[in-house]
Amino acid sequence: MNEDMYKDDEMFDDEMDEEEEREGDLTVSDNFRIMLRHYRKIKNLSLKQLEELSGVSSSYICRLEKGEKKSPSITKILQLSEALQIPNSVLIATIIKEPRKPEKIELFDLLIRHNYLLNGEELSREAKERLLKIFEYIAKCSWSPSTKVRDIFVLSELIDQFKQAV
Repeated sequence: MNEDMYKDDEMFDDEMDEEEEREGDLTVSDNFRIMLRHYRKIKNLSLKQLEELSGVSSSYICRLEKGEKKSPSITKILQLSEALQIPNSVLIATIIKEPRKPEKIELFDLLIRHNYLLNGEELSREAKERLLKIFEYIAKCSWSPSTKVRDIFVLSELIDQFKQAV
């Protein structure tokens, strides 16, 4: 009997979720889905724990993270961001799905144009250059069975240099 009650609750949650989505009419980007999962994992929270903190059902959170739900209400978004302590600037930058096709940019250009945080600290110029070298090497190495061991060694050296710069 308890299982039947749980199923009824889940069906009710789904109906309410769909109704809120129609009312909210906000489509979030895939970046929001990635960010939501990232912050939940960083905080080491299960779906159930995040449900308890935010008041948003764990099944709904799971569907958001999987990209099955794309139009959450602003209320749910704010509940989740508050529970996960996501900075407003990060939330706003990832939530809005641009109506036009986003510009495609070379990964190297992206790395060069922006500043980055790692564990809350801004990367130094030297660390950023080291990170760029790692990506350059990955893009250029042949990564064949005959070179894989050497490629891994070179990558580990580049990673060591990056970690020293951080």
